[in-house]
Amino acid sequence: MKVFEAIYSMGGIATGGFFRSLVVAHTQKNVRGLLNEQNDEDVSNLRIEESDIDASVYPHEQVLTTIFA
Repeated sequence: MKVFEAIYSMGGIATGGFFRSLVVAHTQKNVRGLLNEQNDEDVSNLRIEESDIDASVYPHEQVLTTIFA
């Protein structure tokens, strides 16, 4: 698995900013689904980059952290 950094918006104009999350996933394609599942809302304007963080300590796909930027 790999750790990805995702930057995205959510909630339309009401949020007025972007979110940044670290996500452990098998593939980049799985990141959007994990974010949608965690937030119960569709993410948009998604940008995903692979991180240098070691993912070997995480046994399954998950969202590690999310901050509002």
